[in-house]
Amino acid sequence: MVGRCLQVDSYVWKLKLRLIVVAGITGAYGILPEASQEGMLHPYKSYADVTLFHYNVPPEVTRATWEFAAFMDNPKCPVKDVHIYIQHGSYPVMSPDNSSFPSSVYTGRTSLHYITTKSAYQPHDATIFPMYNPLPGNWFVAAYISHWDQHVQQEGLGHKCHYSLGSVALWSQVMGIPVVSPGVPKTVVTIDNASYYKIFIPAGTWHFTVKISHCEFRVNSVTAFNNGSDTMPYCIQSLALRARALPTYNPRNGIGNLTMDSEFTFTETEPFTDGYYYLLVVSESQVSFNLAVTTTECSVQALGRSFAKQLAQMTESLTQSVTVRHSNNTVKSDWASTILFANSSKVHDLGKLTGTNIPRSRSEDGEDLDAINDPCLPTFQLARIKHAQDFADTFLLQGREWYATWVALTDLYPVIVQLEILPFVDIGGTLNINIHLDELLINATCQLLTVTACIRKGRVPSRNNGDIDCPPELMLNISSEGLATVDATKLVPYPEPDMWFIAFQAKCIYNSSVVPCLVQEVMVSLDIRTQPCVFAGEPCGLKGICQETHKGLHFFTSCTCLGGYKGWGCTDGSKATPESLLLLTTLLLTLSNVFFLPAVLLALRRHLLTEALVYLATMVFSTFYHACDQDFYTYCVTKYEVLQFCDFFCSILAFWVTLIAIAGIPPRAASTLHMVGVLIIAVGVEYNRTGLLVFIIPFGLGVVIPVAAWSIRCCRQRACIHLQRSLVLLLLPGILLAAIGLILFAFIETEANYQYVHSAWHIVIALSLVFLLPRKCSKQQNGACQGSNESELFDVNDYYSASPVFVVTSDLDNLLTTQS
Repeated sequence: MVGRCLQVDSYVWKLKLRLIVVAGITGAYGILPEASQEGMLHPYKSYADVTLFHYNVPPEVTRATWEFAAFMDNPKCPVKDVHIYIQHGSYPVMSPDNSSFPSSVYTGRTSLHYITTKSAYQPHDATIFPMYNPLPGNWFVAAYISHWDQHVQQEGLGHKCHYSLGSVALWSQVMGIPVVSPGVPKTVVTIDNASYYKIFIPAGTWHFTVKISHCEFRVNSVTAFNNGSDTMPYCIQSLALRARALPTYNPRNGIGNLTMDSEFTFTETEPFTDGYYYLLVVSESQVSFNLAVTTTECSVQALGRSFAKQLAQMTESLTQSVTVRHSNNTVKSDWASTILFANSSKVHDLGKLTGTNIPRSRSEDGEDLDAINDPCLPTFQLARIKHAQDFADTFLLQGREWYATWVALTDLYPVIVQLEILPFVDIGGTLNINIHLDELLINATCQLLTVTACIRKGRVPSRNNGDIDCPPELMLNISSEGLATVDATKLVPYPEPDMWFIAFQAKCIYNSSVVPCLVQEVMVSLDIRTQPCVFAGEPCGLKGICQETHKGLHFFTSCTCLGGYKGWGCTDGSKATPESLLLLTTLLLTLSNVFFLPAVLLALRRHLLTEALVYLATMVFSTFYHACDQDFYTYCVTKYEVLQFCDFFCSILAFWVTLIAIAGIPPRAASTLHMVGVLIIAVGVEYNRTGLLVFIIPFGLGVVIPVAAWSIRCCRQRACIHLQRSLVLLLLPGILLAAIGLILFAFIETEANYQYVHSAWHIVIALSLVFLLPRKCSKQQNGACQGSNESELFDVNDYYSASPVFVVTSDLDNLLTTQS
């Protein structure tokens, strides 16, 4: 295996050199990432089986190139398809078996790519995946091979094929991009045909504009040509603006063809904040132009008790109490008094108090339409409450002095809350967003009260004439129609790290028309948290087990589905095993151990108490182990590891004591050998209970014992032992059954037929003990164990008749007499 690793490493370095040469030819400036990565590939049964790679792409990269090569450790191994997913920010969310996702799960990803390759013993061609202008930061690669029905065999029994994947990546980066500060107009000069400029947009920016104007040629020949020509040439051929990464030049979709007298303005109404925007200017000659960036900011609110007191005084004439009783007769804390809405004038006063630009109603005089259609909306930061468990953080509304879970809404304008998902810390779980309408509002008025919530990553949800514009997959809807409609949940598996925004909008409907709400406020409870696997309470439902996986720096949770169920949350039962068949397989694996009873009873009848005890223990522990090892109908009397150890230990020990019984050695020597076997088998099973040596060593030593005993007797008798015909008829079925069990175990048993073949293995092995077990043992003068002529494995009558037998006739005289 060491030689194989060296071969893979050398190939990876060849990939590196090849990429360096390519970068040198194209003139790109390349940066090698961290050391090349290689990982073992496994068949996909759950997300815990995927191989994960991590790359950190630097900013301002024009091209990222990944190269993958899949290996197998033996040329006789079958060629497998390797599936590779590349995802920015978080672990890829995928469905390799085409299973369905739960209805409340959102599977959209910012940048997810899928490629395939094939394994080879000595791959000569690798799979190259180029990506232009990728987003900077963390990139994750998840790879696996398709699942197939593998043989269930002991470790070391035959060659088990191993597959691995090696990867190398290279970046081409643009250096020295000029920075343009918002609010400071400047004249810039292009330095290349494609020139980049970056603009930092701070947090809290509501919208911004980028204006390009007064373009002029800087080359004298072009200027002279323009002065003598009637046609106006294009000063700038193309413009492009993109957040967080370099824009791609696309003459078909980009903005371009700007003359010296023209100008263009980019307007971002829903910008990504706390990061850079990149401007691409394409020109055929060196030009200069004016670049101006203007921003509009909105502050994120953190409400405290002082604000609540001021607001309570402002609305004292319209409200009788600053607290609201909840449906469970508890007070919703001071948060209910922070935002109370009565009419448009009071709402405008609230905007002044919070520092936000909340518009008056449209009937009021003198308001600018743009300010009305897109004002600053109240935005509140959710605070993270850290818990001891992994993926168990909660997010609460944050005030200066307290926290709350309730948000007060009005039908006059939306309200926005925001929370931050951290890289590596949160991406291995599920983001659970649940909203709940106050049940007191059900049938409170003749109006139907509806609340719409829109989730968006990175920036504020879109707005259209004051209303939230949201795609259906990111929308949550609750209403006062009944108890079934007051709750809604959205689950985001492996959420991408960023600032997440949730916009709420309340409306009242009467006679199928939107009307002003009769209620002063709409109270909505927020339950936003990270959680392991998928669902709250039962992380994988009733058909799966939630598993935590650590792979180096990667830590994530995933569902392992049971009983043929599949899917991200084990909710897809299209190929589920019927419960009747599950019960049948459980009964087969457990009740097939009853076939050990004949061996137990026969050993007791022949006074082989040690053998009977071991057979009984084998039957009991095998039954309880397989009862605990089932997907459903599971019953565990103790820990699974304890039952597994006892099952493997007693199974091997049963063959050990049977071989010692066949040898017919003296009881004192047999007792010693029993203890030797117990020690050897216990250590081997604890060291590696699925390894081949734990079976080979006891069986090898056990076979030596009867062979040695028979050989010694042959030497003493000076003749080979002749087996009686009746004994041969008993011995051959036992050996034949044991051979059948070995064939079933080594060559026929697979993951698909395990329940049936392993049950048959129980039966044939238990029956083989009946034929191999020696007959009733009687102690002879020499201390050996002798049975009747029909029960011995060989005929020793001649031996006893030809040899002298010494009998102690008197303990006092210490005399020995010889009987001929």
